[in-house]
Amino acid sequence: MKIEVTGMELIYCKEDVLKKLNDYVEVYPPVVLFKKGNTYAISQDANGQWIAFDEENHPHLLSAFSTLEEDFWFNAHFEVRS
Repeated sequence: MKIEVTGMELIYCKEDVLKKLNDYVEVYPPVVLFKKGNTYAISQDANGQWIAFDEENHPHLLSAFSTLEEDFWFNAHFEVRS
């Protein structure tokens, strides 16, 4: 998968982010995509969406907001450290 990067930040994971099948169902056994205490690079793609690569180097959309400060879910799990 090729992602065109237009901006990049470093983010700190405040709590584990687990893989889910949908909004309510987590996989069993639990799979941690982003680990609490780790730092990740997050990039803004050509569409303005923020993409980060998980612990297994798979891309994930972490925010569709133009600025990360606007996204409640993102700010509950991560903080910008750059």
